[in-house]
Amino acid sequence: MDRIKNNLFVLLLSFCFVGFAQHEKNNHFSLQLDYFYGNVIKHKDKISHLAVSFPRGFILNWNKKSENTAAMRRYNYPEYGFSFIYHDFQNSILGEAYALNINYTFYFGKKSKKNIFYLRLGQGIAYNTNPFDFETNNKNISFGSHLLANTTIGFNYRRKITPSIDANAGILLNHYSNGSIKSPNTGLNLFSFNTGLSYNFDHQSPIDYSEVPKEDEEIIEKEPIKINLQFSGGVNSSSNIGGKQFPYYVGTIYADKRINSKSILQVGSEIFFSNYLKELIKFNAIAFPEKGESGDADYKRISLLIGHELDVNNFSILTQVGYYVYYPYDNETRYYERVGVKKYFGDKWFASASIKAHLFLAESIDLGIGIRL
Repeated sequence: MDRIKNNLFVLLLSFCFVGFAQHEKNNHFSLQLDYFYGNVIKHKDKISHLAVSFPRGFILNWNKKSENTAAMRRYNYPEYGFSFIYHDFQNSILGEAYALNINYTFYFGKKSKKNIFYLRLGQGIAYNTNPFDFETNNKNISFGSHLLANTTIGFNYRRKITPSIDANAGILLNHYSNGSIKSPNTGLNLFSFNTGLSYNFDHQSPIDYSEVPKEDEEIIEKEPIKINLQFSGGVNSSSNIGGKQFPYYVGTIYADKRINSKSILQVGSEIFFSNYLKELIKFNAIAFPEKGESGDADYKRISLLIGHELDVNNFSILTQVGYYVYYPYDNETRYYERVGVKKYFGDKWFASASIKAHLFLAESIDLGIGIRL
């Protein structure tokens, strides 16, 4: 607790110094500092020994405000930014976590009002100070590695106190997982209450969101069906503790259709080459002879998928659901879900980063490149 207080004190001093020393009139961004306090969600019985504390910490958000344009008005002027998160799990087994996220903030209601609700979605990487170790920390089955992925979802209420200061309060969901890069990896879900203050650097010349912007060029909504080719991959391991890490590769082809300026629907197929599964098939055949497995089952899989892209200025929030139609070896479930982000470079090329999971149990963190034809 003393470490949190010391970190908060230093950040608050820096926050105040930077904020009140800023006099430029075109800095349309804000800095927000929130303290949070919550608990671990017991999503599996085997993490009962980890769901006994009340984790706490703070989030420092830098948010860039949308200009008052017709394109941004369609989304009610969202904000994008970066977050630094410090999480003290209040449990010596779990240690602490430091995360750096990219986030988007979506508002409900007129942004020019004094009171407003907003949803903030964040995705990034985290560092855990005390992962699993056979000799020194064999009870930490949530984190098998120092490096983790972090997903943050926050629903908040904001009230303008002065032109420069806003007060915030809300609820926060955090998920930490290494995407099975290294076992064990049950992951950790946390629910918290948060409260804090925001400083608006543009309070002397704020953007007037009450004015209706002049309609600019519309996104083409009648574009033809597009074909997407994507190659992605990474490293992961089986759920067996101490399992080795292996590379995996994914080939994806799907057709997409823009239905309006915000949404793109997808239908397609994927083929998976998961080398960890190849080794797991051999291991299970030897370790569990009573199952009668030969050890030579095919480790490849083929799926059908449907998906959706929320397009915000060539940056998309991606959600997909898939079902394995070729499933020669039974491991996990035949259904999977994927969430991630996608960034376009020009009219055709894009890069993506996503988490693939089976009923919210992460299997992999996928990094990909592709082309939209």
